Amino acid sequence: MENLLLGLEQSALGDAMRSWRWLYPIINTAHIAGIALLFGSIVSLDLRYLGLWKSVGADGLARVLVPVALSGFVLALLAGGLLFTTDARKYAAMPLFQIKLVLIGLGVLNALFLTRKRATRRAALISLTAWTGALICGRFIGYL
Repeated sequence: MENLLLGLEQSALGDAMRSWRWLYPIINTAHIAGIALLFGSIVSLDLRYLGLWKSVGADGLARVLVPVALSGFVLALLAGGLLFTTDARKYAAMPLFQIKLVLIGLGVLNALFLTRKRATRRAALISLTAWTGALICGRFIGYL
């Protein structure tokens, strides 16, 4: 695993992310934009499933917000992967980063469950907890 992480850091992508003046801030901005799309959509949908905005149909809201959330997830994932290459060994060893990945995995599994079953209050609470926790862990990584 150490060799794979070192390889990522020493790759042309990792080198470019560290050395091109504007590349890191641009990719970081894309990561934040993806998170905003994902988090805003998911929170809105989860709050609807928890009983807010009952006058708005949950199915119609999901038809609009799920593709936005998926687009945000893909953007955040791709940009986050590029950011990871800058210091892969350090990030991989950080407990907060590991917790963030577990929470993202929980959020994704919960979302996959919801595509097969009817949304429940419990699933909405799991979703809110997982995505909020991942967001908090991600923000704290930059400060620890």
